[in-house]
Amino acid sequence: MATSPDSFPVCSPDSGRPTPASLDPSGSLDAFAVSLGAAVDLFIAAKAAEGASPRTLEWYRMITRRAARRFGSDRPVDRLSAADLRVWLLELRETLDPESIAGYVRGLKAFGNWCNAEELATAAGFRALRRPHVPHKLIAPFSTGELERLLALADPRERALTLLLLDTGLRLAEVAGLRVGDLRPDGTIRVLGKGSKERIVPLGSTARRALIRYVAGRGPVGPADPLFVGRYGRALSRRGIQYAIARLGRRAGVGTRSSPHTFRHTFARGYLVNGGDVFSLQQILGHSTLDMVRRYISITEADLVARHRMASPADRLGRRVTTA
Repeated sequence: MATSPDSFPVCSPDSGRPTPASLDPSGSLDAFAVSLGAAVDLFIAAKAAEGASPRTLEWYRMITRRAARRFGSDRPVDRLSAADLRVWLLELRETLDPESIAGYVRGLKAFGNWCNAEELATAAGFRALRRPHVPHKLIAPFSTGELERLLALADPRERALTLLLLDTGLRLAEVAGLRVGDLRPDGTIRVLGKGSKERIVPLGSTARRALIRYVAGRGPVGPADPLFVGRYGRALSRRGIQYAIARLGRRAGVGTRSSPHTFRHTFARGYLVNGGDVFSLQQILGHSTLDMVRRYISITEADLVARHRMASPADRLGRRVTTA
């Protein structure tokens, strides 16, 4: 029997195999219920068709398929309550940190909202989940002395990588995806960020000179060649970048955790302390909201005192009265 293009696979209570909803004489979902496994496959396919990045797809796939293994692929989506899902999340807390659990909740809710919007299932249990509280941990930025030690011991590739991270605050995946042609003649760099969104990020002359010197030292290269390469000339992976930064940190005796994410915090703090504004910082970092930008900002007491000295309304008024 031919099925309608608009029909979707559901799970027959008898066989457990996907069955077109159009086979239900009543036209309702009461006789047939979409299975978790079938819904997950459709969800991943839909996100791929919408243009989600490979990394985002893998994240969705990991969370939803892990849920399908835990509860059974044949289990109907609407037979899963919020209580069932919360018990599972509590089990995951034994091995995952609070931020990872919050990520699971975001993924499960996205899946539930999609099922509901597509009218595959109400997915009330998934949609009822609430994001757990995640303790806000401030990541200490590099000090000036630590940065000086890092740069003093860096080889040309490490120096270019360090200065790029320090001057832009790029994400690890964004750095790994850079090509030589992304270095633009106007002193900016083209970056492909989350959700395959392209943005242009300013680059200071110091970082730019280090990058040009490193690339020139590699010999002939083309615009499509990776900006950073490993020992055998292949693109430096995310793990390779993490290892390079950590290795340099160990050589420099840096106490702060030496990672690209620490550089992201260091850039955000330094940008604001040196007079940058939160709105341009938001654009440079590639965040959609200011709430995310605030997570990277930790201004020390000394910074606050110095900034207050510059902006004190009472002192400004006092100087004005004195000179009048």
